[in-house]
Parts: sequence; structure tokens; C-alpha cells
Amino acid sequence: MRQRGSRGSRAHSVAHSRVVAVLMVCGAGLTLPTANAQSGGAYQIKKSTFDTGGGTVTGGSFRLSGTVGQHDSGVISSGAYRLSGGFWSPPPTDTGVPALLISDPTGTDKCRFISFSAQPGTGTAALRVFLTSLHHVNPPYTGGSSVPFTSFEGQVRWVGPPQQYTESSSNPVLFATASLQCTPHYRSWSTVGLLHVTGSAIVPSSNYSVEMVASACAGIEDTPPCSTGGANVSASLQVKTTRWGDVEVPYNPPSATAQPDVGDISAQVKKFQSGSGAPIKARALLAGIDAFGNVNIAPDLSFDSIAACVNAFRGAPYPYTIQSCP
Repeated sequence: MRQRGSRGSRAHSVAHSRVVAVLMVCGAGLTLPTANAQSGGAYQIKKSTFDTGGGTVTGGSFRLSGTVGQHDSGVISSGAYRLSGGFWSPPPTDTGVPALLISDPTGTDKCRFISFSAQPGTGTAALRVFLTSLHHVNPPYTGGSSVPFTSFEGQVRWVGPPQQYTESSSNPVLFATASLQCTPHYRSWSTVGLLHVTGSAIVPSSNYSVEMVASACAGIEDTPPCSTGGANVSASLQVKTTRWGDVEVPYNPPSATAQPDVGDISAQVKKFQSGSGAPIKARALLAGIDAFGNVNIAPDLSFDSIAACVNAFRGAPYPYTIQSCP
């Protein structure tokens, strides 16, 4: 009996050892990696990932919601596009109707620039410029015929990225300017302030229509919600330019007198000398650096802009043309 009992005890010991070994192996397989602790104030949250789970757990005034199959969350952005990953990603923003743009508070028109600003708090948007009426000169130039730009009327340009420039080396006052381009540029414009826009399509004796297009329109700018009068577009702001060489009062338009006159030439000389009371660079800068009249904004006003004003005073027509979009 003792011998039989001894064999049973040994069998029980072997079985017990096998069970312990299995539990140790399983326990090793189920071990979770240690999660780094995050703290905020009086609270501490241990971060970990589970392949299953979901639902809501509450305790006192606290509530924890989980999601089954949640993939890694985060934000990926490129240009005007933004992708938020995860079931708990934030809702899209800046999809409302942009506010109407504000005219230049000085009320001063310019020959080679159009100026406006965005209302405070305006979200991400693009600035669309319609070429409404281009270079309809009244009265006609006395020294030659004007270049017809009617073939460009009705086309669209977009305001590109803004940059800061100084008025001159002796006047460190900063101003913001941007050039027209053929593709939309989305950003928040309300922090830019007064913006002076130039480009080959900004020509004298012309009218433009400017509107803000919400970021929800990125890539679909020609669809009804994003076209003029659409739900994602602001009301249009009408802006005009002065006659070629006209940088000082009286302005044409509204005056129908031939401009520029000696007052415009005198204002150009004063700006060249960085004199007190000189016009801002956006009014005084006339001379282009290529056949399309594109301007170099960075350096001080050169004698070329004075010469352009003198030639216009003598009746010479606007010498540049408009660059086409691809």
C-alpha cells in the first residue's frame, strides 16, 4: 500500500510541475509592456494600447470612452490640405463663409497695386481676384495707343503668399505685399493687416473684384458652393487703379483730366529722396523689371520710376503687357 501510494505521489508531483510550467509560459506570453506615465495637475494617466475594447466607463464625476479598432490618430497636412486621423479626431474648421474684405482705409487708389485687408478673426481662405475691366483709358494717351487687354477680362488670379518690406533704407516702416499667381494660396489673412497686391495683371485704369474663398473649397474652387455668390465665398470688394503714372491727387478716375501732371513728378522725386510727406512705395513704384511690368519691391525707389512718370506726363502709353496663366 505504501509502495502504491508512493507511485501516486510521484505522479501527482509530475502533473503539478507541468501545470506550473504551463502557467509560467502563458504568464510570460500575456505580459504587457510597461506604459509611460503622463501627468497633468493632480491626475495621472498611464498610456497603453489594446487590440479590443470599447464602450464607456464611469466613476464619480469621471467618464472614459473607448473605441474598438481605433487606428493611430494624428494630423497630416500638405499645402491647403489637412487630414486628421482617428475616430476621435477634431471636427473640421474654417468652413464658414469668409467675411467681406475691408478697403484701404486711406481711400487712396494706386497705379500698379490694389489694396485691402481681411476682417479680424477670419479663418483660412484664399483671395480670388477677377480681372473685371482692364486698361480702359480716358482720355486716350496722346503719345500712342493703349495696349488692349480685353482678352484677359473675366479671368481669375489668386493672391500669393504675403511678404514684409520696408518703405526705404531711411524709413524702416514695414508694409505687406503679395503678387498675383495662377493658383490659390490658402492661409489666415486677418493677421497680415493692410495688404498691397501687385502683378502683371494689375494695370492702370482698371477695375477688379476681390473675394475670399473658404478653405473648404480647396481643389473645388469652380463648383457652385465655391464660385461667386456661393455659400463658401464672401461678398465681392470692388477695387480700381489710377491712370498710368498717376500717383498723387487729383486721381483719374474719378477725374477725367489727363494725368500725370507736375505734382505726380514732384511726389516721385520726394519719394526718391525719402522726403517727408512722400507717397508710400505701393503708390510710387511704377517701373517694371520685365516685359510684363513685374516690380522689384525690396530696394529703394529708383530713378526708373521717376522716368516712367515723366514719360507718362509726356503722353507715353503704358509700356507693359499681361502675363497669361498656363
